[in-house]
Amino acid sequence: MLVACRDNGEKISLGEQWKRNELDKWRQKEGFFCPQCGKKVILRLGNKRIWHFAHQKDSGCESEHERESEYHMSGKLQLYEWLKEQSVAAELERYIPECKQRADIAFEWNKKKYAVEFQCSPITVELLAGRTEGYINHGFTPIWIAGGNQIKRTSANCLAMSEFQFLFLRRQGRRWMFPAYCAETRQFILLQHILPISSSKALASFHPISRSEFPLLRLLEFPSVTDHSFKCWVRELNRQKSNLLHYHGRGQKNFLNELYYNRLNLLMLPPELGLPVPSSPFIQTPPLLWQTFIYLDHFHDTPLGKVISTADILKSFLHRVRRRQIQIRRLPLAEYGDFRYAIREYLELLVSLALLENVNPQYYRLASRLGIPHTMEGQLQAESAFWNTHGNRIMANS
Repeated sequence: MLVACRDNGEKISLGEQWKRNELDKWRQKEGFFCPQCGKKVILRLGNKRIWHFAHQKDSGCESEHERESEYHMSGKLQLYEWLKEQSVAAELERYIPECKQRADIAFEWNKKKYAVEFQCSPITVELLAGRTEGYINHGFTPIWIAGGNQIKRTSANCLAMSEFQFLFLRRQGRRWMFPAYCAETRQFILLQHILPISSSKALASFHPISRSEFPLLRLLEFPSVTDHSFKCWVRELNRQKSNLLHYHGRGQKNFLNELYYNRLNLLMLPPELGLPVPSSPFIQTPPLLWQTFIYLDHFHDTPLGKVISTADILKSFLHRVRRRQIQIRRLPLAEYGDFRYAIREYLELLVSLALLENVNPQYYRLASRLGIPHTMEGQLQAESAFWNTHGNRIMANS
């Protein structure tokens, strides 16, 4: 904690420029109190850690249980200094009594109020959603910034993502992004055009930018980015298929058994299964699996010309959710959408590929069958032809 109240009620912020002897004199003459709970706190002026206030043991204050790390306090202080350098009226650790929440930083910009949360440790979706709702209901726009020490880049354009990190996703038009900040390198990291390939891996555009070269406006209005190469998606999709065969758990084993029961080979599935769609982050299960389930339930061995309702597709999808074959995901920072958006986007993508026809907004007609290769050579040829023909358009619309 970097802010406390003096005996007279005046706030003292360690985010300002203080000399050690000044703080030492105050510490000897008077006490300091938590702005949130009002209980006494201790001013710690060590040589190894950032100067901070700490509650006495078992104080019962809600903020005591947040257990701020050195990394979190340092990053929060740097973000506060970054705002002050841009002449932004910012307040460190502002307690908002109306919603009983303490923002890491609060500030006003262009007559709008913002609350910054620099989150470096995992929290539940319920807590993140509750704090977000609390800010919004009291006139603040929340800005969640992930700790940069948690970003795990697996290749030039691939990111390992935990369920906690998925909670940070925000819409940027139809696409997804989230900001991070590294207290060690003093850099912002913009992660944009995030496309999940599995439950724990996604394609992403990485943009590390020095704090001194990063204006506030860029945090509030992310610039657009170029499309991913379809070759990256295909490479990661094939890698996922290989991993499914060699390192599958119970859920993946059931998926493979269902393929076997339907006389299908994982390595020779048609390329129309496992496509990126804009709302896919709402579904935790990889696109390859949930789209294959839709294929098995409604298109495999189905007569050409049959009319299929969106309601039936949704019903079978939810049946698999109840059986835990498909898992959906809650994204508290998304302004709109849910898993049904992803299903609709996939069906419309199949329409654009001439596999389905629109009958009306609620019904589709099966227009052609998905070709099932019978040899690996045939699979490679079909995959190459499909992606060379449609790949750029699919990635541009994802």
